[in-house]
Amino acid sequence: MTPYGLLTFVLLGLQALGLVFFAKGFFPYKPVFHGYAPVDASQSPAVFDKVIFMLVDALRSDFVYSNESSMHFTQSLIAQGSALPFTARAAPPTVTLPRIKGITTGSVPNFLDAVLNIAESDNSSSLADQDSWLIEFKRRPQSATMVMYGDDTWLKLFPTLFDRHDGTSSFFVSDFTEVDSNVTRHLDNELGADWDVMILHYLGIDHIGHKGGPQSPFMPDKQKEMDGIIERLYNHIESSQESTLLILCGDHGMNAVGNHGGSSAGETATALLFASPAFSSIAPGNKVPADQVGEYEYYSKIEQVDIVPTISGLLGNPMPMNNIGVFIPELLKLWTEMERIKVLKSNAVQMSRILWATVDSFKAPLQSQNPQTDVDRIRVLWSQINAPDFEQSESAISTLYQFLRLGQDLLSQAASNYDITSMITGIGLTVWIATVTCKRALTSSDDKVANASLAFVLFCNGLAMFGSSMVEEEQYIWYWIATGWFTLMFIQGARKRSGRACETAIGFLAVMSVMRHYHHTGQKYAGSYDIAQGLSKSEPALLWTMIVLVHLLVFKNLHYYVFADSPPIIRFVCAFTPVFSLFTFTVSKALEAGQFVPFLLHAVTPVSTGPEPLRHRAHAAFLSVVICLAFHLVSTAWTIKKNPFKFVRGVFHIIEVLLIAQTSIVNIPMYLLFETVHSLGRRNTAKSPVMTPVSLAVTTLLWQQISFFATGNSNSLASIDLSNAYNGISSYAVVPVGILTFVSNFYGPIFFSLSGLSQLWIWKSTQSSDLTVENLFGKQYFSVFQAYHTVSLLAVMAACTFFKTHLFIWTVFSPKLLYALAWFIAQNVTVDAVSCLCTLWIAENI
Repeated sequence: MTPYGLLTFVLLGLQALGLVFFAKGFFPYKPVFHGYAPVDASQSPAVFDKVIFMLVDALRSDFVYSNESSMHFTQSLIAQGSALPFTARAAPPTVTLPRIKGITTGSVPNFLDAVLNIAESDNSSSLADQDSWLIEFKRRPQSATMVMYGDDTWLKLFPTLFDRHDGTSSFFVSDFTEVDSNVTRHLDNELGADWDVMILHYLGIDHIGHKGGPQSPFMPDKQKEMDGIIERLYNHIESSQESTLLILCGDHGMNAVGNHGGSSAGETATALLFASPAFSSIAPGNKVPADQVGEYEYYSKIEQVDIVPTISGLLGNPMPMNNIGVFIPELLKLWTEMERIKVLKSNAVQMSRILWATVDSFKAPLQSQNPQTDVDRIRVLWSQINAPDFEQSESAISTLYQFLRLGQDLLSQAASNYDITSMITGIGLTVWIATVTCKRALTSSDDKVANASLAFVLFCNGLAMFGSSMVEEEQYIWYWIATGWFTLMFIQGARKRSGRACETAIGFLAVMSVMRHYHHTGQKYAGSYDIAQGLSKSEPALLWTMIVLVHLLVFKNLHYYVFADSPPIIRFVCAFTPVFSLFTFTVSKALEAGQFVPFLLHAVTPVSTGPEPLRHRAHAAFLSVVICLAFHLVSTAWTIKKNPFKFVRGVFHIIEVLLIAQTSIVNIPMYLLFETVHSLGRRNTAKSPVMTPVSLAVTTLLWQQISFFATGNSNSLASIDLSNAYNGISSYAVVPVGILTFVSNFYGPIFFSLSGLSQLWIWKSTQSSDLTVENLFGKQYFSVFQAYHTVSLLAVMAACTFFKTHLFIWTVFSPKLLYALAWFIAQNVTVDAVSCLCTLWIAENI
């Protein structure tokens, strides 16, 4: 390895160390109370003896309450008053693990739980030693019998709690059927068995959302299936004459494309239903389908953590130690007036313990009955609650609810216990690395225009990270910067009378204008009508025409650039086989997701649906890529030293097959745009009077960012696409799923990384430059990417530190930090650094 390559790895390693320090300080676990709530002898009597807790993953409120819902039996329960409906707001991050924590402990989970959510084998998030309504059941004098069937996240959180259980993986999103059948098949035995708590966690709706969105043709049938389960459970409760409470809820919702993790209305609005024959005496019934009050808001709106004290109160258990939920008012009617006050006072006493331990000013003596701050107001309310004759007051319930709601707001906003020393250490190390990398990137070339433009990009991007709106709508920053850069490219070409440079700049601007409207991401226009929606919903024939053109283009590239030196028959077979494998896999994916595929394509590529055929076709597509790479390596082994560009170009076109396999159906036509940019750039690079290695790196960097956002990504966790994360995989495995998830979200940046590298070889072969390979590929090219990602990380880390108490710290800045980590580790290190260093090694050792 060259000294430069060694230095590059040292800097990357130090940057990773800085990230470890910062993450350790920024993502600590919030302090929690250990132990269990004291038993309250004066607690109101239990209304129910048993509970069935049916959690339907991603059950957005409109899936149950709207006119489009197929859950007609559930709606009939609401109409007759046997079920009380609510819209429960799920706090972000809206992913399963932190949401289950919220609905069992009543606490606000840590943002780090969103990361641990994907680590199925991780046990650090266990709730075994934290109080929850489940633990309080177990603490009864006669220990409760608990059963759980469904998402194995419950087993990770409560490893020893359930007497009978059968977990299913929540991450195998290609499965719509078995993942729910594995839950339902236990009902025959369990409905006749002895238990006190039954947990059922169904995953099918969530998986359908990830694969086809909330409008998927599979969604109505899945809703009918869930409705049938509810009917079966309710009929059992009614016929058994047992005092059993049925709760239906979602852990989170989903956005317009079926993803979740962010804070949009669709992701945070979940359905919540309490059902029992006992409710018919207190509820007159509600209108169904319901009127939508706000965005995805039906009936009364509550906080999702309010489930916890409500279950505890209805079952006669103490309220968990860390609960910040508030008992749902509509269910108080099940008790007498004095019993209602006792329930709410137990809730208030439990919440006062958390306030006493976490809000220092809550302990201070009360000086005035005229409060000026929220803390002062809650202290006044607490003094009123502790008055001797409080329970005889006509305003007792109103006062208790004021205290509980205000306490909930205060505790929800409580900041984490950041380790500032560790955070500053990480930032300090990154500052030093940023200084080194920027100095090298900005001084390695004589191209003053490119150097100044790079400095402008670094400054603008770093500054943008300090504005929440600019982070949410970061794509527009890149569109503006790219517009300025391509305009500058046109001006330079005109000054040097290079028609090719001018044509390239105009072509780049035209392609970008299409790409920026292909997907509307961010927050402001997310879900609004765009080209992708137009193709998939209104013009499916045009969509598939372009998909066919993409595959024909791939065939042409393999035929003419990879296997050009082979005999005609072998060349055709070698090019056709991977393309046909890719195409049949593409058609299979579309059929499996319930998407429209023209009948002609069925005839050309006869396929059968189902997990196994789809997995086999994925294997065929991936295997064809491996065989092509091996064939290409062998066929170019003797000429790679003489003509390395041929080898690099071949690898680029072969890997393109893999990238298309990992691309969502609606985004495959974008490769026509990608290839247009690559073709224009390749023509411009050859003997260009304005193109230099640094300017090529800046151009590549811009196209990486543009393609990332144009393919539907954003800085929200909700935009992570899992629809291709299980191609060729039969069960969850963190490494292959992680790699496939990265490729299926970063295929645009990967494409342009390889495109830029191949163009750099063209520049070297057509220019009369005396630059060494190390200087060219390392100092004048890769240093640009290294400087950008280091400065970007530094800016995000500084912004997270500066805004650590900001309202949007966990919904905007923290997700951006995770994306910056992904860009650095997966894109900058794994793709950019490795490809450049491999090029250096090939040039020097072969």
